[in-house]
Amino acid sequence: MTTGVSDLPQRLRDAHSALREGNALRSDGRLAEAIAAYRNAVWLHPEGGAGHYNLGLALRETRDWRGAALSFRRAAQHDARDFASVQNVVATLATAVEEDSPPLFPRASAPPVQGGAPVSIVVCSIEAPRLAAMQRNFRAALGARGHEFIVIRDAQSMSEGYARGLRSSRHSTVVFAHDDVELLSPLPFEAFDEALEHQDIVGLAGTRLVSGPAVMWAGHPHMHGWVAYPSTDDAYVATLFSLECGVLGGMQALDGMLFAARRDAALQVGFDAATFDGFHFYDLDFTYRAHLAGLRVAVTTGISAMHASRG
Repeated sequence: MTTGVSDLPQRLRDAHSALREGNALRSDGRLAEAIAAYRNAVWLHPEGGAGHYNLGLALRETRDWRGAALSFRRAAQHDARDFASVQNVVATLATAVEEDSPPLFPRASAPPVQGGAPVSIVVCSIEAPRLAAMQRNFRAALGARGHEFIVIRDAQSMSEGYARGLRSSRHSTVVFAHDDVELLSPLPFEAFDEALEHQDIVGLAGTRLVSGPAVMWAGHPHMHGWVAYPSTDDAYVATLFSLECGVLGGMQALDGMLFAARRDAALQVGFDAATFDGFHFYDLDFTYRAHLAGLRVAVTTGISAMHASRG
């Protein structure tokens, strides 16, 4: 038996009517009236994502970037699987930047940097120009922080190369990075410091549910974090897996483009070079076994990075 609009409580029927009215008004270009109708739909049914979503569309057409982004965010909060709303938050903020809008949200000033613990950075690379660009970018972010680059130029597999680099590392924090990752945000290593205070392994994108042969196989709402990719027109394409921010614990697996670990935790888990003898799935194996061993695996959204390949 299906339930139609006529079977819903009066308040929900009124919300559906207001939503239809808003759609009709927006189609006629009567945006102010459409926005009023959508706001009425939201007031009548605040848990309904459609009202928030359509309100976001109308507000964006009036160049109310902040209001539109917040409306899309509310829609996504009511349904974490509503990826269209998540992506529209990104698209709206991107449009605001392109239109030279003043900052939409207050931003806390960065805390003063007091140095930081030294880090070992392990990277497998056979392409000198790409490696050099990656090292310049990382060194700019490291500043005066002590560090070492451990470059594996003859890795038989990602697991074998990372295992060799891990054994050679001298510092208590080890960062594993692809050679085509570019750090975009300020203080990325400070973000790793903060996350590793209470976590053992931290990455930029991951999932709270492993259900198949790839890190992100489970889909929404289990995926978290974000990453940017270069597009064909010298711009970035930003992909947000969720709108949760901060240090997000309880992950079962992480994407391997960039992650940091306590050295003792990484040694405890180890990289399985015998089973994973190529350049894929090492990240799923390593981080999922860490989760199964009871280690704390997390995503931090305090780091924005661009990955030049989509994997």
